[in-house]
Amino acid sequence: MNTESLAENPVAAGALPAGSAADAPPLFDERALLAHYVLRDFEQAVANVEQELRDAEPAPDAQAESPATEDDLNAMAEERRALARQIVTGAWLNRNNPQWDPLEPETHRPDPNDPLLAILRSVQEPAD
Repeated sequence: MNTESLAENPVAAGALPAGSAADAPPLFDERALLAHYVLRDFEQAVANVEQELRDAEPAPDAQAESPATEDDLNAMAEERRALARQIVTGAWLNRNNPQWDPLEPETHRPDPNDPLLAILRSVQEPAD
């Protein structure tokens, strides 16, 4: 059978072999794709802020009596990454809040109807 005859005479649903519905590809999930793009952009923003924070740090003191260990450097990198995430999260959630001041936590008021907030909540990983 060629493709022309398939287009002219589509197969009736009852003529499909048993179990073929399970073999069908999963339905396209627009929300998951949108969440993927939001998370990608979020991670890129975090990386950019993290780089800015790294660039703003003073150069390591070569004259220091005890130079930073690898564990110290890893801990500093984790703290920097956490701070970058907090900065980006606050900025994204308050992007429609003209009164928001990151130095004044009481001004943090994200819009509960914000579609971005709904997307972030929908992809939130469950707690362990």
